[in-house]
Amino acid sequence: MSGISMIQNNIQSKATRASHSSESSGKEVWLKDGDQVFMKSVATGAEGDIYLDDFHVYEFQSGADKSWRTVLVVDGEPVDEVPSEAMYWEQGKRKLPRHKFALWGYITEILHSDKRDDSWEEVTSPTGNKLYKETVNDFKVITLSFGANNINWNQLVDIYGDNGSLDKNVIRIKRRGSSLDTTYTITSTNGSLELPEDKQSEVSNLTPIKEYVTQRYGKSDSSDTAVPANAVSVDEDDDDMPF
Repeated sequence: MSGISMIQNNIQSKATRASHSSESSGKEVWLKDGDQVFMKSVATGAEGDIYLDDFHVYEFQSGADKSWRTVLVVDGEPVDEVPSEAMYWEQGKRKLPRHKFALWGYITEILHSDKRDDSWEEVTSPTGNKLYKETVNDFKVITLSFGANNINWNQLVDIYGDNGSLDKNVIRIKRRGSSLDTTYTITSTNGSLELPEDKQSEVSNLTPIKEYVTQRYGKSDSSDTAVPANAVSVDEDDDDMPF
């Protein structure tokens, strides 16, 4: 039975964990069907780049609200508890964890096909489609799966191969589809962008991606019975999985 001491310790544990995870909360961009993000990559792609990294995770639904949970895999093993159905097929063969990559970028704007916020500005695309522009102008983390046959990753590699670096031109990432029928188009535009002077000094304070991923998807406090702080839920619909 929980006493005052145990409850108080849980409260303090939550507060401590929240302070440690504050760097990784609210700093990722999750795209919906039809969304387009425009960014200047902070990552260059060069050897030793701390603003770009790959990692493996198991993803599964948990809790009463069936929100998506992501658990980091290190040296082939998850760092926290993962339900057996998320790790093994019915025949007992172990499932491979998902391979993902993440990078820091300075996001200037996101174009949405649907107006989900009154602050977004209505614009018209060159093809005449009505879009809604969300102005961001801040550093965000973009996380994507490698995709089938590494299709998403290979598009980033092509940009690096063509430009010699990921930070030369503005990069556009567009999402089409939802759930398992999701594709991403990653292209280098003709435009270039210099970071605003007041933002240049912030680059050195950005958390290295490997550390960020550990904060975001690492082990949670087992004494906390609430939904984990690093649980991922994009929106309250069938498109919740963070592809």
